[in-house]
Amino acid sequence: MIIFCIFQIPVAVAQNLQTIFICRFLGGVAGAAPLAILGGMFVDFMEPINRGVATSVFAGAVFAGPVAGPVAGSFITYSYLGWRWTAWITLIMSAFFTIVAYLLTPETYEPVLLAWKAERLRHETKDWALHSKSEEDPLNYDTIVNKYLMKPLLMIVKEPILIILTIYMSLVYGILYLTFEAYPISFELDRGWSPGLASLPFIAIFIGVVLACATIGAFSKTWYAKRLIESGKLNPEDRLPPMIAGSIILPIGLFWFAWTSHPGTHWAPQVVSGIFIGLGIILIFMSGVTYMVDVYLLNANSAIAINTFIRSAVAAGFPMFATYMYEGLGVDWATSLLAFVCIALIPFPLIFWFYGKKIRSWSKFAFNLG
Repeated sequence: MIIFCIFQIPVAVAQNLQTIFICRFLGGVAGAAPLAILGGMFVDFMEPINRGVATSVFAGAVFAGPVAGPVAGSFITYSYLGWRWTAWITLIMSAFFTIVAYLLTPETYEPVLLAWKAERLRHETKDWALHSKSEEDPLNYDTIVNKYLMKPLLMIVKEPILIILTIYMSLVYGILYLTFEAYPISFELDRGWSPGLASLPFIAIFIGVVLACATIGAFSKTWYAKRLIESGKLNPEDRLPPMIAGSIILPIGLFWFAWTSHPGTHWAPQVVSGIFIGLGIILIFMSGVTYMVDVYLLNANSAIAINTFIRSAVAAGFPMFATYMYEGLGVDWATSLLAFVCIALIPFPLIFWFYGKKIRSWSKFAFNLG
């Protein structure tokens, strides 16, 4: 995160696009670290019920930022502050949360904790032969390649659950980033709103994000907890009901947005559709993350790392063709096309719900606990 903060400075003072592109890329590489390790961190010190609540908060923040960004960024850019202050504000907030994380977040990785304990015991007992397993097998080039590079690649090739989740989550993540192009086209160009006013409909998506977070939190504390009491155990598939609901809600929201987008139609129904788009996206995404963590447990970091890499790359690519697609097909049919793709993916959460345990039994990386 320190590196991420540093690269906001050249963006803020950049004199050409090349500097912005390079520094944004390098900052993004550094900023991806927290996204990749959170799942494994939750496994380290949280039991399943609270893990679901924590994941909802985490995923909500991941999505609330990009959704709120266009609203704040639009008004900042067109104010006396100018676009450079979007980078300065990012730097200020990132530095603050980096300091908070450093002061309040403990180390949770078991090999590191055991190494610290062994070092403490060596000094207390003067028995210098005491070592943890990680100290006996120090990190080397082969370990880095095999564990941190090759394992995620092997998992994305060999794991059906991870492959399908990555495809589905990449699509919904891409749809979120596609709205950053679709909304200005629909509200600014078609309806003739000002840039600042045209960014306000993103608030509806933000409301959907908040509702989804509350839904997942309530689900974890009620239905999920009741399931544990009744059966005495929890299967990863018990995380899937919100994803199943989200897989239905998202295409409804997209169709709603598409066919209320005509300039002659009042703006209110189209804006309200954003609530369902945000709700559907987050229900799918959060359930996908928690399901992935519960399936792979100690291998969750590798699964989340490759999932994050692919879905982020896909999401970054969506805005590149959004303008051409929306200009060519129109807001109605371009958005409907996305809705049809989402409908085609509805069966996959149901397949996991009914056959997930059997699919997990084929895996070399999943932890089959029930």
